[in-house]
Amino acid sequence: MTSKTPHEWSPDALLSKAQRYASLMLEQPREEWQFGFWSALCLEMIVRASISKVSPALLSDAKDWNNIAFALGKKASGAKISPKSIDISEAVSRAEALFPSFNREMANFCVLHFQRRNSELHSGSLAFDEIGTSWLPQYYACCQTLLDAISVSMAQIFGDQEVATAATLIQALKDEAAKAVKGTINAHKTVWEEKDVADRAKLAKQADTLSSRADGHRVSCPACQSIALVQGTPAGPESSTMKDGMIVVRQPMLPSHFECKACALKIVGYSKLSACGLGGTYTSTAYTDPVDYFEDDFRDRYSGMDEDNNEP
Repeated sequence: MTSKTPHEWSPDALLSKAQRYASLMLEQPREEWQFGFWSALCLEMIVRASISKVSPALLSDAKDWNNIAFALGKKASGAKISPKSIDISEAVSRAEALFPSFNREMANFCVLHFQRRNSELHSGSLAFDEIGTSWLPQYYACCQTLLDAISVSMAQIFGDQEVATAATLIQALKDEAAKAVKGTINAHKTVWEEKDVADRAKLAKQADTLSSRADGHRVSCPACQSIALVQGTPAGPESSTMKDGMIVVRQPMLPSHFECKACALKIVGYSKLSACGLGGTYTSTAYTDPVDYFEDDFRDRYSGMDEDNNEP
């Protein structure tokens, strides 16, 4: 007996599509435009699913009652229209009205994220190319709020491993104490500006040299604007691809430590880094010779076997 296909505006169908887009999102390096693009499509499905959970009819464009009939699983006699749902900006407004925990700040974020999506699809603008991932904490907060409202777990959409990262990002938004780090930054900035111009130039040059990409993610120091390093911990599964005869291993990272060699500013802890704009996740990329990459696997597989030099 075959199972009935769910209605395309049903919560199950929309959440299933959100899962698909989340999988595509998490396959991408986090600083690449595709990560942001797929995230926007995933968020739209979550917004629509939350509304549909109340009633699929709330997704229908009310200008034609046939759309409401379609949402309810009906079709008017002789109707030949293609069903039309509300646009995503209207969906966000309805979600805000339906779910008190989905506040105005979250609604504004969603509208902005969908504007980027529209710009990416309908213009020559590269809307997701330069935005980094500083938006990710607010993104996950929106997703969790809407999913909680309809009793769906974040893990169902994003998987257990990503949920752990999302929880850290969301907590950082709530950590008001972390904002005190801005006082530390201002103190270092004051000391830096009191230094002689020549000394600042020398220290900045040294910092640039010492801040090797091999040791961390290069960023601009919030106190002195010199090149500095962020280091982090794994924030998801690594992926590997072959390029130009080399194995390229990519590992998403969650920032945990910042240090500037020029002004000596140090910041430890994700919440503090997020509060001062250094909380964007990044991707650690390593290039490895295939022989070295598979060496351990090869050794495990053939350990204890004698060489055979007698094959023809």
